[in-house]
Amino acid sequence: METLGQDLALVVVVIAFLLGIIGTFMPVVPGTLLVWAGVVFYAWPVDGFETFSPWVFALITLIGLVAGTADLWLPLLGAKTGGANWKALAAGVLGGLLGTFVIPLPIFGTIVGYGAGILLAEYLRLREWRPALRATLGGVVGWGLSAAVELVGAVIMILLFATQV
Repeated sequence: METLGQDLALVVVVIAFLLGIIGTFMPVVPGTLLVWAGVVFYAWPVDGFETFSPWVFALITLIGLVAGTADLWLPLLGAKTGGANWKALAAGVLGGLLGTFVIPLPIFGTIVGYGAGILLAEYLRLREWRPALRATLGGVVGWGLSAAVELVGAVIMILLFATQV
Protein backbone atom coordinates (compact mmCIF):
# COMPACT_ATOMS: atom_id res chain seq x y z
CA MET A 1 0.00 0.00 0.00
CA GLU A 2 1.32 3.42 -0.93
CA THR A 3 1.81 5.96 1.78
CA LEU A 4 1.26 9.68 1.67
CA GLY A 5 5.04 10.14 1.53
CA GLN A 6 5.33 8.00 -1.58
CA ASP A 7 2.46 9.86 -3.23
CA LEU A 8 4.13 13.19 -2.48
CA ALA A 9 7.44 11.81 -3.76
CA LEU A 10 5.76 10.78 -7.02
CA VAL A 11 4.38 14.30 -7.43
CA VAL A 12 7.91 15.69 -6.99
CA VAL A 13 9.25 13.13 -9.49
CA VAL A 14 6.58 13.98 -12.07
CA ILE A 15 7.39 17.69 -11.70
CA ALA A 16 11.10 16.89 -12.20
CA PHE A 17 10.21 14.83 -15.27
CA LEU A 18 8.09 17.61 -16.79
CA LEU A 19 10.77 20.21 -16.15
CA GLY A 20 13.33 17.78 -17.58
CA ILE A 21 11.36 17.28 -20.79
CA ILE A 22 11.02 21.05 -21.19
CA GLY A 23 14.71 21.43 -20.34
CA THR A 24 15.78 19.23 -23.23
CA PHE A 25 14.75 22.10 -25.50
CA MET A 26 16.41 24.80 -23.38
CA PRO A 27 20.20 24.98 -23.65
CA VAL A 28 20.76 26.33 -20.14
CA VAL A 29 18.43 23.88 -18.37
CA PRO A 30 19.92 20.40 -17.81
CA GLY A 31 16.83 18.44 -18.88
CA THR A 32 18.13 14.89 -18.73
CA LEU A 33 19.87 15.66 -15.43
CA LEU A 34 16.50 16.71 -13.96
CA VAL A 35 14.90 13.47 -15.15
CA TRP A 36 17.79 11.46 -13.70
CA ALA A 37 17.57 13.40 -10.41
CA GLY A 38 13.87 12.54 -10.21
CA VAL A 39 14.71 8.86 -10.67
CA VAL A 40 17.44 9.04 -8.01
CA PHE A 41 15.10 10.83 -5.62
CA TYR A 42 12.52 8.09 -5.89
CA ALA A 43 14.72 5.01 -6.25
CA TRP A 44 17.11 5.67 -3.42
CA PRO A 45 15.71 7.66 -0.50
CA VAL A 46 12.01 6.95 -1.13
CA ASP A 47 12.09 3.34 -2.34
CA GLY A 48 15.48 2.28 -1.01
CA PHE A 49 15.88 0.11 -4.11
CA GLU A 50 13.30 -2.30 -2.65
CA THR A 51 11.14 -2.44 -5.78
CA PHE A 52 13.39 -0.39 -8.02
CA SER A 53 15.99 -2.59 -9.72
CA PRO A 54 19.59 -1.38 -9.37
CA TRP A 55 20.21 -2.73 -12.89
CA VAL A 56 17.45 -0.56 -14.35
CA PHE A 57 18.86 2.36 -12.36
CA ALA A 58 22.30 1.68 -13.85
CA LEU A 59 20.78 1.62 -17.36
CA ILE A 60 18.93 4.89 -16.68
CA THR A 61 22.21 6.41 -15.45
CA LEU A 62 24.05 5.30 -18.59
CA ILE A 63 21.32 6.73 -20.83
CA GLY A 64 21.41 9.92 -18.79
CA LEU A 65 25.16 10.27 -19.26
CA VAL A 66 25.04 9.82 -23.02
CA ALA A 67 21.92 11.92 -23.60
CA GLY A 68 22.84 14.51 -21.01
CA THR A 69 26.18 15.25 -22.61
CA ALA A 70 24.89 15.20 -26.21
CA ASP A 71 24.58 18.99 -26.21
CA LEU A 72 28.32 19.14 -25.57
CA TRP A 73 29.66 16.69 -28.14
CA LEU A 74 27.14 16.62 -31.02
CA PRO A 75 27.33 20.32 -31.98
CA LEU A 76 31.11 20.16 -31.78
CA LEU A 77 31.21 16.98 -33.84
CA GLY A 78 28.90 18.55 -36.43
CA ALA A 79 31.00 21.68 -36.72
CA LYS A 80 34.23 19.67 -36.83
CA THR A 81 32.76 17.48 -39.60
CA GLY A 82 31.91 20.68 -41.47
CA GLY A 83 35.58 21.71 -41.30
CA ALA A 84 35.71 24.02 -38.28
CA ASN A 85 38.90 24.22 -36.24
CA TRP A 86 39.10 24.35 -32.45
CA LYS A 87 39.14 28.17 -32.39
CA ALA A 88 35.88 28.28 -34.33
CA LEU A 89 34.36 25.74 -31.95
CA ALA A 90 35.39 27.89 -28.99
CA ALA A 91 33.97 30.97 -30.73
CA GLY A 92 30.73 29.05 -31.30
CA VAL A 93 30.44 28.15 -27.62
CA LEU A 94 31.17 31.74 -26.62
CA GLY A 95 28.68 33.01 -29.21
CA GLY A 96 26.08 30.57 -27.91
CA LEU A 97 26.53 31.83 -24.36
CA LEU A 98 26.29 35.45 -25.48
CA GLY A 99 23.29 34.71 -27.67
CA THR A 100 21.49 33.08 -24.76
CA PHE A 101 21.62 36.29 -22.78
CA VAL A 102 21.54 38.93 -25.55
CA ILE A 103 18.67 37.54 -27.64
CA PRO A 104 15.78 36.96 -25.21
CA LEU A 105 14.06 34.22 -27.22
CA PRO A 106 14.73 30.81 -25.64
CA ILE A 107 16.88 28.48 -27.74
CA PHE A 108 16.85 30.85 -30.74
CA GLY A 109 19.38 33.22 -29.20
CA THR A 110 21.71 30.39 -28.30
CA ILE A 111 21.59 28.81 -31.74
CA VAL A 112 22.03 32.14 -33.51
CA GLY A 113 24.95 33.04 -31.24
CA TYR A 114 26.56 29.62 -31.70
CA GLY A 115 26.23 29.78 -35.48
CA ALA A 116 27.43 33.39 -35.62
CA GLY A 117 30.48 32.54 -33.53
CA ILE A 118 31.50 29.67 -35.80
CA LEU A 119 30.73 31.64 -38.96
CA LEU A 120 32.76 34.65 -37.87
CA ALA A 121 35.75 32.61 -36.68
CA GLU A 122 35.81 30.44 -39.80
CA TYR A 123 35.44 33.41 -42.11
CA LEU A 124 38.27 35.25 -40.37
CA ARG A 125 40.45 32.13 -40.64
CA LEU A 126 39.67 31.18 -44.24
CA ARG A 127 38.51 34.46 -45.79
CA GLU A 128 35.85 32.49 -47.70
CA TRP A 129 32.13 32.31 -46.98
CA ARG A 130 31.36 28.88 -48.44
CA PRO A 131 33.53 26.76 -46.08
CA ALA A 132 32.59 29.03 -43.18
CA LEU A 133 28.91 28.41 -43.90
CA ARG A 134 29.51 24.65 -44.24
CA ALA A 135 31.15 24.53 -40.80
CA THR A 136 28.33 26.63 -39.33
CA LEU A 137 25.66 24.40 -40.82
CA GLY A 138 27.37 21.32 -39.42
CA GLY A 139 27.43 22.87 -35.96
CA VAL A 140 23.79 23.95 -36.03
CA VAL A 141 22.64 20.55 -37.33
CA GLY A 142 24.65 18.92 -34.54
CA TRP A 143 22.90 21.18 -32.06
CA GLY A 144 19.49 20.10 -33.36
CA LEU A 145 20.48 16.44 -33.20
CA SER A 146 21.64 16.91 -29.63
CA ALA A 147 18.21 18.23 -28.62
CA ALA A 148 16.60 15.16 -30.22
CA VAL A 149 19.03 12.80 -28.46
CA GLU A 150 18.34 14.50 -25.12
CA LEU A 151 14.56 14.30 -25.61
CA VAL A 152 14.62 10.64 -26.63
CA GLY A 153 16.97 9.82 -23.75
CA ALA A 154 14.72 11.60 -21.25
CA VAL A 155 11.61 9.80 -22.54
CA ILE A 156 13.35 6.40 -22.37
CA MET A 157 14.50 7.15 -18.82
CA ILE A 158 10.93 8.03 -17.81
CA LEU A 159 9.55 4.88 -19.45
CA LEU A 160 12.12 2.72 -17.64
CA PHE A 161 11.19 4.44 -14.40
CA ALA A 162 7.53 3.67 -15.05
CA THR A 163 8.32 -0.04 -15.36
CA GLN A 164 9.72 0.01 -11.82
CA VAL A 165 7.08 2.04 -9.97
